Amino acid sequence: MLILADALVSTPDRVLRPGRLRVSGRTIQEVGSDLQALPGEEVLELPGLTLAPGFLNLHAHLELSPLHGKVAPRLPFAEWLRQILALLPGLHATARTASILETSRSAAESGTTTILSILSDPRSLAGLAGTLPRIWWALEFMDLHGDPQPAVQMDRLAAWLSRHPGCDWHAAISPHAPYSASTDLYRACAGLAKNLRMPFTTHWAESAEEAELFKTGNGSLRPLLPDSWVPDSPSDRFEAVPKGSLLAHGNEMAMDDIQHLQTRGCFVVHCPTSHAWFGRKPFPLETFRQQKLPVILGTDSPASSDNRSLDLRVEARAFHQAHPEVSWSEIWSMLTTLPASALGQADRLGTLSPGAQADWVAWRLPPTPTPHPPTTPTHLAPVPTDPIPTILTSTDPAEVISVAGRLHRPEKI
Repeated sequence: MLILADALVSTPDRVLRPGRLRVSGRTIQEVGSDLQALPGEEVLELPGLTLAPGFLNLHAHLELSPLHGKVAPRLPFAEWLRQILALLPGLHATARTASILETSRSAAESGTTTILSILSDPRSLAGLAGTLPRIWWALEFMDLHGDPQPAVQMDRLAAWLSRHPGCDWHAAISPHAPYSASTDLYRACAGLAKNLRMPFTTHWAESAEEAELFKTGNGSLRPLLPDSWVPDSPSDRFEAVPKGSLLAHGNEMAMDDIQHLQTRGCFVVHCPTSHAWFGRKPFPLETFRQQKLPVILGTDSPASSDNRSLDLRVEARAFHQAHPEVSWSEIWSMLTTLPASALGQADRLGTLSPGAQADWVAWRLPPTPTPHPPTTPTHLAPVPTDPIPTILTSTDPAEVISVAGRLHRPEKI
């Protein structure tokens, strides 16, 4: 299939006008401005639209949208967690399944074609036949009240995935957090991630309460843990984190911690709207940049954010507001090429280039005025000079979404 559009964003520094994309099955074959249709080739004309790679969201909780608005914002983290723990037993598997379908669809229609979703209740996958975006299911483990048997549970997830070969679904693993998962559990999950070649992610240094817990053994988080809980040594915890880990939040890391994790090739997944929802102190972006610890953007949970639709453009705008020194092009990379690399999918996802997966999004962008002499009426250019900030500041849904070559057009009324 040859796709014809007004423009195509291949990477932040490469915009083609016009944009033409040749796709065969699931894969991009050619990208250019002067591609011509081959004899008998199907042609999809998208006049007025700009093609761009789909975004990657590497920290989401698709199953928790029913908890949106159930807990007030700006609560201390321990109190928020206490209220969430009280609500979770009432969140039945069927509601979680419906949440996965609804939230993944809304995320895709705002430009996200890949999601890594934390999965705390595998029963929510029962009856699920497919999702619009491709998903890495990160099965979550805690061992506060016994052995969660991660190897057994991952085998069950693998068996379930094997029954859905037509879906773009994959496995990942996630010990919940250092206060709820022991170092032994971290090591077990790290071993499974290595042996099964799957992503490893965890909540890490999320709150001041967590930092206090490990510093003093007390604080507001302590009453939520069993009486038998004791903190593991910091060195053991860090050594249990495998290379290339995805660390969600990272708000309270000491300099030594940052340097150690940088040497292990880890990535921090920052969730700007959740950060603001909790009213946390400024995210230490400059420290991470100085220490060359990469930061990418995620959405976190609808239970701790105003971004219920998991729209990564909302996260991009919140991030730019908090960090105006960061260019829109760099933010674009934090949604595309950088998370693709973190997921082990560089050159396959987050880019429109030959050999990549056919994960693209078509946007209708508002025309931008082009300056003319005062005597000449202002005319409208068909495509903004730099479509990246225009896409990221737009609130309109995408016109067309392609995941592995499968097309979806959001319904309009």
